[in-house]
Amino acid sequence: MRTAAYCRVSTGSDEQLNSLKNQSEFFVSYSQKHGYDLVKIYADRGISGKSALKRPQFMQMLEESRENKFDMLLVKDISRFARNTVDFLNGIRELKSNGVEVRFLSSNQTVLGESEFVITLFAALAQEESCNLSKRIIFGKLQGAKHGRPAACVYGYNHGKNYDFRINPEEAAVVRRIFEMYCEQGFGIRKIANCLNSLGICSKKGKKWQFKTVRRILSNPLYIGNIVNNKSSTADFLSGRRVPISEEDYIINHNESYRIISDEVYSKAQEILLSKNAVTHRSC
Repeated sequence: MRTAAYCRVSTGSDEQLNSLKNQSEFFVSYSQKHGYDLVKIYADRGISGKSALKRPQFMQMLEESRENKFDMLLVKDISRFARNTVDFLNGIRELKSNGVEVRFLSSNQTVLGESEFVITLFAALAQEESCNLSKRIIFGKLQGAKHGRPAACVYGYNHGKNYDFRINPEEAAVVRRIFEMYCEQGFGIRKIANCLNSLGICSKKGKKWQFKTVRRILSNPLYIGNIVNNKSSTADFLSGRRVPISEEDYIINHNESYRIISDEVYSKAQEILLSKNAVTHRSC
């Protein structure tokens, strides 16, 4: 029997990627043991199971099932297939209509004929588990905000274990240079980005500087030691849609050890940003 397998991990961490490797090796071993012809393994890396459309390998698997490239799909457990009940049912029905049998190995369940009831209950439990995980993450972030913990990845700082957050001297020098070019030399944001790129200076993620990345630095109060959290909330955990929170409900803490620039320089940058925004709105 021509067999394919689908696996997924929700983050790109080394631990999760090792899990993905283990899942792939498991499918190879399982197929060899049962005499199946494993034609392909579809693997989504660092992607949530809450939306099928955001999983390219999952969508490719469905597409190739229409092309009759395999007869059975192996999945280790239901939560790896989908954490959204609607996506789960749509995916199962699509595969069934294409003549593909779906087998969930951890629960020893196989989708055959019209037998959807029990397996749909398991899918609903997987979605509820995802919802509860989302709530725990939100609670953890809220507690972190109350204790003044900054975001994990901010240019100018190193983020270590146990919430160790320290200034990165080399990046801090670039931050000061950005504010100097903007406030004292009169450079525009795009010109600053072009200047940094021409000097071979990369952003925090190792990419080229863009307008929005420079502007984000100029408007970030962390550089004067102010940690501002709780600015938005998740309205729907399945779509990830976020809604803004009123400024009066922001959680603000101050930590002088995070300061990179002075209050005066930061205030001047905000005045320039505000004035340029006003000009843009008037021109529109």
